[in-house]
Amino acid sequence: MKRRSLPEHFGTSLKPLSLQLFHMLLDPSLLVPTGPWWIIAAQAIGIYLLVDFISGVIHWSEDRYGSESTPFVGGAIRKNILHHHRPRHITRITFWEAMGTTALISLGIFVFGTLAGFFGWQLVFLSLLGMNVNIVHRWAHSTPRELHPAIRILQGLRLIQTPKHHALHHGLPRVTHYCAFTNWMNPVLELIRFWRSVEWIIAVLTGIHPREDDSLPGVGSTPEWILELDEEIRESARSRRSSPT
Repeated sequence: MKRRSLPEHFGTSLKPLSLQLFHMLLDPSLLVPTGPWWIIAAQAIGIYLLVDFISGVIHWSEDRYGSESTPFVGGAIRKNILHHHRPRHITRITFWEAMGTTALISLGIFVFGTLAGFFGWQLVFLSLLGMNVNIVHRWAHSTPRELHPAIRILQGLRLIQTPKHHALHHGLPRVTHYCAFTNWMNPVLELIRFWRSVEWIIAVLTGIHPREDDSLPGVGSTPEWILELDEEIRESARSRRSSPT
């Protein structure tokens, strides 16, 4: 029996696409910004603010919807619950533990963007900034003595989010200022009541309402697993103090 071949036009359409993708991945010229400087600057600033907005969307969704048992994202929500009960815990974990989730999200955006034909310096810039969002978040919970002088300078110039600004998210009632990369997107989104509007639309369309934050006074008690983690940390601290130097 004669083997059937793919339609001729199907094969010819795949070949240019595969060659184009191969060319994009290997062509370093696509990583060099071209055009008027003001267009390049506008694109860079737009990407910088887009990363902040994306961080807000992810942070808001983890704060307001789902639970520890939600498929695929339950682990991230669990970390977020811990963070609201123990905000300084993020400064005790390793850099990889802090940035692991954002690094994977950024890698996914990079791969998807590349396959969609958007490979270029803009996509690389967005991915590199994105993978550091939770490190910037960690710095916002650190004391000045815990930070390198260069980081304190970046915070002083408001190029990354400051502890004072991020404290607005952890204040009562903890339903504002979700963006965790800069100080710039939160005021705009709060002014237009962006998050409350999205929550209202979701409630109207689906009947799903945001979950209560049990770290708020009077809402709930501290989960047992967080209390157990507290004891582990205290025990570890006691062991370090008692061990001979």
